[in-house]
Amino acid sequence: MKTRPIAFGAMYSAFSVLLLILSVSFGDDMFFLMLSSLPLAFVMDQFGLKTAFTSYFTILFLAFAFFGLRPSVIGFAILFGPYTLIRQFVPGRKFLQIGIRWLILVALSIVFYLLLKFLMKIEESYFEIATLALSVVALLLYERMVEYAILWYKKFIRKFSNMGR
Repeated sequence: MKTRPIAFGAMYSAFSVLLLILSVSFGDDMFFLMLSSLPLAFVMDQFGLKTAFTSYFTILFLAFAFFGLRPSVIGFAILFGPYTLIRQFVPGRKFLQIGIRWLILVALSIVFYLLLKFLMKIEESYFEIATLALSVVALLLYERMVEYAILWYKKFIRKFSNMGR
């Protein structure tokens, strides 16, 4: 790996860890947890798979070292981190590609839910079906948020990368 991708990967990893810190400090807030995966998507888009995996494992190491088995850290490790890496293998903005990525996201969220249920001994609740249905809608919105954030980031980099040359 060259030094530029390593430096930018480290910078984006640090920003992602800061967002994870905010997520944990606000009581495992889902908004900051979702935002913490965006820098990883930017690394994947700009520098490729190798740098993105290095950044992902750096974020995981720091998050588990600082916070242990908090729900935000597990959510990033199982759901939002891997999804930002996997979604690059199904490119495109057509209905079929969006549907496939959304199904991958729902499958990862089911694994995350079952793991949290096992680790935290969550009791079955009356609102479980409604909560899961709302989560599926939130995941669809998250998928769209990642897509548009990457498009915005590409325009931003293209606009400001040629300034001053």
